[in-house]
Amino acid sequence: MDQAQVHSKGSELTTLAADVLRISNLFPQGKGDGKEMSSFLVKSITESRKETFQEGCSEDFKNLFRTFHCSIQNCMISVISCIQNIEKLYNHFIFKDGSIWATIIDTEKEIKFEMEQEQLKTRRRQLVTIRQNAQDSTMPATNYIQSHYLSDSSLSQDIGHYDFTSSLNEGLSDTAITARVNEQLSSVACHFLELEGDELGSHPCMAQFVAVVKHMESKQMYPVPTGSFSEADPPLWMKSILGVLQCDENHRNVKLFILKLILSCPEVFTPFSKTFLVPILTLIGSGSLTGSEVINYFVSDLLIMLLSWSTQTGVIPDGSEMEKMSAVRVLSFLMRNIHHDRRDILRHNLELLRSVLEIWKPCMVNRVDMDILERLLSSSQQGEEGSGVQVLAALLVNEMIDPEKLTDQKLALSLISRVDNKYRKVFQAAAETCGMLLKLMRNKPSFFDGLKSNIWRKLEKLNNSKSADDKNRFLEVLYFMHRHYPECVKDFSQGFQYTLKFKTGIQLSQCLEMLLATTESYLEYPENLRSELKMIGLQSYLIKNNSTDQKIALQILDNVIGSMDSALVKEYLDVIKDLAYHSDSEIRKIVMGLFSKQYTSTEDVNIKKMSLSCLMTGLSDKDSSIQQSTIEFLTSSDLLPRDSFDHIKTLLTNLHHPDHENTLVSHFPVSLLSTCVKTPGYTKKIFSDPLDQCKFQEQIVNTSWRQQHVSTMLPMFADTLASQTMATMASQSSQTSGMLRATQLSTMEFAPTQGSSVAIGFDSTSSLSQHSGSSLLFSSKPSNASSSINDSQSQDLKSSSLEIGSLKLGKRFFKAQKESEYQTQVFSRIAARDKVKAKKLEKEKLATMEGSVKLTRQYRVGDLPDIQISYSDLVAPISKLCQHNKEFAEVVMIMLTNSVILETQELLQDGTLMETVNEMFSNILRNSKAASKNFLSAIFSIILSLPEEVKVESDQIVSLCEKV
Repeated sequence: MDQAQVHSKGSELTTLAADVLRISNLFPQGKGDGKEMSSFLVKSITESRKETFQEGCSEDFKNLFRTFHCSIQNCMISVISCIQNIEKLYNHFIFKDGSIWATIIDTEKEIKFEMEQEQLKTRRRQLVTIRQNAQDSTMPATNYIQSHYLSDSSLSQDIGHYDFTSSLNEGLSDTAITARVNEQLSSVACHFLELEGDELGSHPCMAQFVAVVKHMESKQMYPVPTGSFSEADPPLWMKSILGVLQCDENHRNVKLFILKLILSCPEVFTPFSKTFLVPILTLIGSGSLTGSEVINYFVSDLLIMLLSWSTQTGVIPDGSEMEKMSAVRVLSFLMRNIHHDRRDILRHNLELLRSVLEIWKPCMVNRVDMDILERLLSSSQQGEEGSGVQVLAALLVNEMIDPEKLTDQKLALSLISRVDNKYRKVFQAAAETCGMLLKLMRNKPSFFDGLKSNIWRKLEKLNNSKSADDKNRFLEVLYFMHRHYPECVKDFSQGFQYTLKFKTGIQLSQCLEMLLATTESYLEYPENLRSELKMIGLQSYLIKNNSTDQKIALQILDNVIGSMDSALVKEYLDVIKDLAYHSDSEIRKIVMGLFSKQYTSTEDVNIKKMSLSCLMTGLSDKDSSIQQSTIEFLTSSDLLPRDSFDHIKTLLTNLHHPDHENTLVSHFPVSLLSTCVKTPGYTKKIFSDPLDQCKFQEQIVNTSWRQQHVSTMLPMFADTLASQTMATMASQSSQTSGMLRATQLSTMEFAPTQGSSVAIGFDSTSSLSQHSGSSLLFSSKPSNASSSINDSQSQDLKSSSLEIGSLKLGKRFFKAQKESEYQTQVFSRIAARDKVKAKKLEKEKLATMEGSVKLTRQYRVGDLPDIQISYSDLVAPISKLCQHNKEFAEVVMIMLTNSVILETQELLQDGTLMETVNEMFSNILRNSKAASKNFLSAIFSIILSLPEEVKVESDQIVSLCEKV
C-alpha cells in the first residue's frame, strides 16, 4: 500500500487503526498524527525480537521459534519499506541489530556445498511484500506514439489513437491509454523474485532481504559513486552486514547467509567492492566457508563475483600488505585444491585460477607458494599427474615465476618426468609447459643449459626408439613444445621432414607447422632450396584438397619465396595460381598477398603478367575485404603515378590483361578517381553558402535489410507489438520527418555497395591458425578482463554481466553429466542446435548481402535543398557504383579518359601526346581477346571521340572483330 494510506493523517485505514489502538489501550503514546498503526507495529516487532528459547528445548520448538523470528523479520522489512525512505532508518530497524541473524538462521545445521551435485537446484519464485511502484521513477514513461508509416500519404489520419485489438481503448488518446495501463499495473502491490533453490536461497527471509536491498537502491536512498571506486564510502546498512562478516564470533552459517545475499544482488554492491573485497577474500582463503579443503560452487561463485567487480571498477586487493596476503592465500587455496577427477570441473578450476592470476596479478607477483607447486608436480596419486603441470603452465602464462629466483632443477625434472606419462593429455601438457619454461629461462644460461640438455635427451631417446608409439610421441612432444619454443624444431627436423608423405591427418598438419617454424634454416643455403622443398613435397601439399595443410604450405612458401630464383618462383606460382578461386577466403587472401609481393619485387615479365592476372581476379572476389585490399594495392602510388594522363597510360598499358578486360572496365574509373582522394579539394564544399537561411537536420537512412518490407509486412490499422517497435525506432532516428530507406537489391540491377570500407590488407599470418588446439585446459591467451580494469571508470555497472571469459556466475555441475547416455543426449542436442544455427546464419548472411547497403555520405534535410555538399559526396558514390555496374563504369571510363586527354592536349600543346595515345590504343587492339563487350565499347568510343591525329590501323580492328 502507498505510504499515504498507512502512515499519514487523514487516511481511513490509519484513522480506524488509531481508534482500535486507543480503545484497546495498546498504544497509549499515540499523538493522533496518523502514524499510530505503523509505530505500534514497529514497536511490537522490536520487542518480539528479544524473545529467546530456553536451553534444552525440543528440536520442533527450535524450528517453530526460528519460523516465528523469520516471520517478524519479514514483517519488519515490509513495514519499514512501506513507511520510510531514509536509509538510516532501514539500517536501524533491519540490519543494525547483529543478534537477529542467529535467530533466523539455523546455526546447528551443517550447510554443505558440492561442486558436483546430484541434480539441478531449481530456481524458486518467492513472493516478497515490498512496496513497489509498477513503473520505476527512474524509467521513462512508455507512451503510445503516433504511426509514421502513413505520414506522407493521403491516409495520414493518426491511427495511433485506436487499438483495434481491444475494444476498451477505442477512441482514447495516447495519454489516456498510458494512464489506464499504468493504473492497472500499479494495483499490483507485491511481486516475485526468483532465487536458486539451495539451502540458503530457499531461506524464508532471503527473498525479502534481496528485495529490500534492491528497493533501497532503486529509491536512491544513499549516494552511489560513478567513479573513484577505491574511495567509495558504503552506506550504513552495508557497514552493518560487513561487521557481521568480519566478526569471528558469528557462526559460519550466518556468514554464508550474508554472502548468499550479496551473491543474489551483486550489482548493488559493485560500486562499494573496495569495502567487501578483502573481507570476502579472507573468508575464502581461510577455508572456513567450505567446511573442507575443496573448491565448491559457492566459493566459485564468490570468486567470479569478486573478479567481475575488479574488472568493472578497477579495484584489486593491492592497497596494503594485508590485502595482498589475502589474495595470495586465495591463490594458495586454489592451487592446493585444483584437482578434480572430472575433466570439465578441472577445466573450470583452472580457468578460475587463470583469471585470479591475470586480474589480480599486481598483488601476487613473486608471492607464489612454490612448495605447493612442487608437491603437485611430484604427486603420484592416480589421476593427479596432470594437475600440477596445468597449474605450472597457468603461472608461466601469466609470468608469475621470477626466473632469477628459480635455481633448483628439481621443479624442472619433475615436469620433464611427466613427458613419460602414459596419458596423452598429460604428456602433451607437460611438453607445452616445457616449451614455456625454456622460453622463460633462455636468458639465464646456468639454469637453461641444464634444462635444455635434460629435455633434449628425452627427445633423442624417443626419436631413436624403434617403437612406432615412441615415434608418434616424439612428434607430439616436439610439436607442443615448439608452440612456445620454436627453436627446438631445428635440432630435430631431420627426423621427420623427409617422411611427411607417410603421414596424414592431424600429425601431418603438426609436422608442417613445425617446418613453418624453422623455415629460416632453409634460407641458410639458398642453392639447396629447390631440392629441400622437393624432398619435403611442398608442391603436393599446395594442391592437396585440404585447407588446413594448404594454408600452412602457403605460409612456408611465403617465407622462402624471396630466396628463390626466377625459374623456381614461376614453377611454384604456376602451382598456386588456381588457388585464387579457392572456396576458403583465407587461402585466397594468402595467395593474393604472395602475388602482390611478386608483382612489385620481380622484373621477370612472365611472373609479372601471371601476378597481374591473379590480382585482377581479386578485384571481383566475393569477399569484400579481399576486394578492397586488392583495389588499394593496385591504386597505390607505388604502382601508379599521380598525374591523370600518366595514370591512364599506366592503367591501359601495364594493368591491361587480355583475360581480365571485363574487370578492368570497373577498376579503371575507381583507380582514376582514387587520385583525387588525397588532394586538398576532395573535401571542399561545392557551394560554400546555402540557398537561403535554412536550418538543416541530419537525415537518418535506415540501411538495415530487416526494414526492407516493413511497410507492407505489418498490419496498417492495429497497434501490434511489431508496429510499436518500429514506431519507437522511427521516433528515435527521425524526429520531424519520415524515414528514408536505402535502395535494396530487389529494386536494382547491380549488387549493393556493402562491406567494410577499411582495408585489412593481405595479412597472411593472421589467417594461419593452429590446427591442433592447446593441450592446456585453460585459455592461454590473455582475456580483455584485465585490460578493462584500466578503463573501468566509463563502464555502465548495471549492464555488466558477471562473466569472466568462460566463467559464469551460477554455473553448476551434475553427476548425471558423467553418464555416457547423458553425454550422448547432450552432444546430440548440441549437434542439432548447431545445424539449425548454421542454417540460420547462412540465411542471415544471404539476406544481409542482398538487402543491406553501405552509405558513402551523410544526408541533411530542410525546407530547401542542401547544396553544401563536398566533392567527395559525389566522387565516392560514383566510385562505388562503378565496382558493381559495368555499364555505368563504361560510361564513366569514356568520359574521364576523353576529358583527361583533351585537357592535357590543351595544356601541353605537345604534338607527341597524340602519338603516345595512338600507340597505347593500338597495343590494346593488338593484344585484346575481345572477351569484354563493355571494354571494347569503351575503347572504340574513346577512339572515335579523339582528334583526327589519332589513327588506328583498320587491320587491327578487322582482326579484333574476327575474334568476337
